[in-house]
Amino acid sequence: MQELICNIEFDSEEDQYVARLRTEMGGLREYTGVTFEEVLNLVMIELREEFA
Repeated sequence: MQELICNIEFDSEEDQYVARLRTEMGGLREYTGVTFEEVLNLVMIELREEFA
């Protein structure tokens, strides 16, 4: 059985990248950055903290 634990959407808007992260515990959060790697690192840190 599979269980959805999070939903992540990545977007690029003009000169920045946006990630929208939704989890059951944390709700909806949005992260922005100049590079995709910056935004991805923010999302990874948040998920590590929440699910550790």
